[in-house]
Order: sequence, then C-alpha cells, then structure tokens
Amino acid sequence: MTTLGLMCVHAHPDDESIATGGVLLRAADEGIRTAVVTCTGGERGEIHNMDEESTRPRLAQVRREELRGALAVLGAGEPRFLGYVDSGMMGTEGNQDPTSFWQASLDDAIGRLVAEIRQFQPDVLVAYDAFGGYGHPDHIQTHRVGLLAAEACAVPALYPETGPSWRVKKVYMATLPKSAIFRAVTLLTAQGLPAPFPVVDRVEDVTMGVSDEEVDAVVDVRSVIDRKLGALHNHRSQLDPSSYFLNIPEEFSDQAFGTEWFIRHRSDVPADGVEDDLFAGLRAS
Repeated sequence: MTTLGLMCVHAHPDDESIATGGVLLRAADEGIRTAVVTCTGGERGEIHNMDEESTRPRLAQVRREELRGALAVLGAGEPRFLGYVDSGMMGTEGNQDPTSFWQASLDDAIGRLVAEIRQFQPDVLVAYDAFGGYGHPDHIQTHRVGLLAAEACAVPALYPETGPSWRVKKVYMATLPKSAIFRAVTLLTAQGLPAPFPVVDRVEDVTMGVSDEEVDAVVDVRSVIDRKLGALHNHRSQLDPSSYFLNIPEEFSDQAFGTEWFIRHRSDVPADGVEDDLFAGLRAS
C-alpha cells in the first residue's frame, strides 16, 4: 500500500466533485490516501429540489451531509471543514459578513489549513488558480489560503501549535483552459442547450479561464466519469434541473467531464512539460 497522499482544498461542498472528482477517484483507486478540505459550509448557495423556506435555515447541515455522501463515492474520507461562512457571489451582501471566508483573517485561515495539512501529511495539494475558476470570493480566498498554507506548513516556527512541520512536495492549482470553455459552449449551443459561460465566436474572446500554455497538467479521468458524476449527484440541493451537469448529451459526456486541468505551482521533483499525472515523479521506481 502506497503512503502517498492527495489533499484537495475547496471553497464549498460540491466543488470537490466538479473540479477534482476525477483525480480523487483515480488516486483512491490506486491506494493513495485522499482528503478534501472545504473552507465554507455553502450557506449562501442556491437551493434546488427542496423547499426554500424550510431548507435555508439548515442549508449548511444539508450540504454537509451531501458532501459526506459525495466523499464516500470519491473515497476521500470524512468531511474536513475550515469553519467559515459562505461569502456569496462577488458584490453581494454576504461579502461583508464578518464570519464569511472573504472577511477572514489570512493568518487565522492559514493556521486552520496548516493544521489540516500537518495532520494528513499530503504529498500533493490542490487549490485553485488566482481567479478561483470563476471569480467567486470564496474561490479566490481558497487560492490565497491554499498556496500560503502549502508553504507555511513546512516552517516549524509557523503555527507550532498545529503540530510538526510537513513539506508538501507538489502544489497544483485547479483551472480551466479557455479552449475547453469554448468547446463546451460550442457543444451545448449546437445542441440547443443553455451554456454555463457566455457564448463567444472565438477562443480569444473567452473572458474566464487561462490560456492553454499556462496549463501544466492534463489528467484523463474518462475511466471514472460515472462515479465522478455520481459523487456530484449527492449535492442534490445544488443541482438546478437546467444545469449543464444534468443536460449534457450522454454521447458528449467524455468531452465534457473526462478531463481535469491544473497549473503546477511548485514541484520538489523534476517536472517538465505537461504532465498527465499529479503524482509524476513521486512514485517509487
């Protein structure tokens, strides 16, 4: 049994299945230890398939149980929360909530994540790119806290109360290449389905994501798509019936969900070119 470990740090329950469900499943299938840290409870998320009035006051509890079910499918253990409140979309009132992740002290948030890293001791850690994928305050904060904690956890003098220092060997940022966004939009509009991103005529006009040249790891997860989507379907409160995830034609599932992309932030082992495995260079020869 390998002792390698993968930790994925996410903003809300359901993000783990969308952005890293495939790499988590592939790792777990290989016997690699996996864990997910979720920074907020998702209290300000939308509510679908449930009564809004009765569900809203207990949405954090609902989403915690949904996450537990998703992690069971992904083989990633029990939920680990940093304990912050969902900040809501950028520009909304929730951004000013003093208990929100967006308003959190960086020092406090980094310390909480360092404690999780030192306890689990992952070899690979995944956070988000600088825009957090789509500009949500909690995703941007996850980027900041995740990358800073990945370095702080190796310094014995920082947060000594959280345990012995631990060096994460490879740090990645989950991302989306503009070309993939363009393909998804083109595919959906051709089928007469709503697209999750603005419709544009050229890849260069896509306003989100990163250029293909910035992507350092492209992981093929087609072999685990059914289970990846099965994990996502546990997040019932978040699945709008018109969702992209529920309406993609089955014949296009591989194209839509079969790849996960990452930017390599740091690697302690030689890493050249585009990798197809987050653990490249770490396995015993």
